[in-house]
Amino acid sequence: MKQYVGLDVSQRETSVCVVDDAGRSVFQGKVKSDPGALTELLRKRAPHAERIGFETGAMSSWLWHELKRVGMPVVCIDARHAKAALSVRMNKSDENDARGLAELVRVGWYREVKVKSTESQATRSLLVARSRLIAIRRDLENQVRSMLKEYGLQFSRSIGAQFRRKVVALVVDGHQLRSVIEPLLTVHEQACREQEKLDRQVRRLAREDDTTRRLMTVPGVGVVTALTYRHTIDDPSRFSSASDVGAYLGLTPRRKQSGETDVNGRVSRWGDRLLRTYLYEAASVLMHRTKKWSTLKAWGVRLSKRIGMKKAKVAVARKIAVLLHCLWVDATSFEWGGEKMA
Repeated sequence: MKQYVGLDVSQRETSVCVVDDAGRSVFQGKVKSDPGALTELLRKRAPHAERIGFETGAMSSWLWHELKRVGMPVVCIDARHAKAALSVRMNKSDENDARGLAELVRVGWYREVKVKSTESQATRSLLVARSRLIAIRRDLENQVRSMLKEYGLQFSRSIGAQFRRKVVALVVDGHQLRSVIEPLLTVHEQACREQEKLDRQVRRLAREDDTTRRLMTVPGVGVVTALTYRHTIDDPSRFSSASDVGAYLGLTPRRKQSGETDVNGRVSRWGDRLLRTYLYEAASVLMHRTKKWSTLKAWGVRLSKRIGMKKAKVAVARKIAVLLHCLWVDATSFEWGGEKMA
């Protein structure tokens, strides 16, 4: 007899529901949110489990890897799909959600989410930490500049150690802001130091990975963008078509069609925000800083004249995402080609 299990995972406890292939409830209860406790319960209450489903969340990646390691047939369900299906229930509770998830995996009406490998998860954590340090450094610099402007003190654009030197030169001993700004500069220096450590790790990881080095051959794509793309996508075979990558990263327009109405809106902005930001920055570098001619840049320039620079950058970012996927799958590098003569 086949069995299907739904897990509604919370920080401390997990609601478990087991149903048979006819949809009848076999077991319903709670257990500690620990892979060992879950494994023991599932082997006792659902020895013939065909699928074990739970939603995406903060603990889903860890739980998926731990249960998969002991041979459990786990699937991670897209939280948006689960929410849409579970919203038809009159009463919301952990028990009802677990029962609903069990029904979803039984009938197969769910979208399975690809869980990243442990290597990609670790690299993603590194990249997110680096991004947070950059945000902290930038916030501190903006705050110090704002405080200095109130006293009529301004200086040219600078970051890092140069920024601290210019601030110290303006706020001499005895200045009213000296005691206020010194703690901020101390935190700024520490943030810059830790960011440099992470930058060295990022460069080392990029040098050691052949795929990342190939992705960096695309104009505008640097070390951080290539490494973020490599470990956000993780497995290129998860996409049946390269064009699906743009939609996955939220770089395709929303569409609302009903009857005679068919409207294309702005890009959805679903998917990974960090990678989407880096791809947009890569498109900006290609459009404004890259001097060497390429068909990619020529396409972007023509597009900007027709729809505007901002929308063109989004389109170029989507194009870069698709191109990176193709290079990854084909194990090739970017080909610049020759400039066409007028």
